[in-house]
Amino acid sequence: MHYRLRENLSCCDVDGHMIFLDVAQDRYFRLTGPLEKAMRHFRAHESVPSPLLDRLATARILVEASDLETNAAIANIQRPSCSAIEQTFAIENRRLSSAVAFEVMTIVFSIRHQLKSCTFKTILDRASAYRGRKVEAHEIAMPTPRMHSLLVASRQFARARRYVPIEPVCFLDSLSLLRFLSRRRLPANIVFGVTPEPFAAHCWVQTGDMVLNETLSEVHAHTPIRIV
Repeated sequence: MHYRLRENLSCCDVDGHMIFLDVAQDRYFRLTGPLEKAMRHFRAHESVPSPLLDRLATARILVEASDLETNAAIANIQRPSCSAIEQTFAIENRRLSSAVAFEVMTIVFSIRHQLKSCTFKTILDRASAYRGRKVEAHEIAMPTPRMHSLLVASRQFARARRYVPIEPVCFLDSLSLLRFLSRRRLPANIVFGVTPEPFAAHCWVQTGDMVLNETLSEVHAHTPIRIV
């Protein structure tokens, strides 16, 4: 019998800890003991005793697979080498238009309403669907080098965001920035990352090897677990 990681479930190995993100249940969790060891072997394409595979299936970590691509796979999340907010850029001296300021405020308020009224999975599905309608699929997976446009747009968003009377939160702001970029047909992804002890979760917007709304040091302090 073949198995794969359950849909809507992501995992990563951080300093010897197997951490999972369950999008459908909006929760992070960890495995311990024999199941953690078995899952580590499973991800490494190594043999796992049938009783432990059965226990992982009973726990709804693994599900039966119908093809040969059975082992859990982590999305190929490129580690960033530069940060848009840490680069000197001439746009800082330009006047922020009232139209962009109003657009960002509208987006942030709209996303905040979604966060209060929709499930985590629904919010991510909507963000992906909207981006899919605006941006070509191959550009989302392999962003073309339109770095100047991305820098301009991300800086415009950051400047306008300062005038929105809502406390900054990484998920709210990453969703809002993704929507802002998608409206301009600029490809980007939201990356979720974790740290084990003490446990902490974070997310940011990234395109290629450039993170758009976070510093490199903060991003590198987290291990990526999911990309949207």
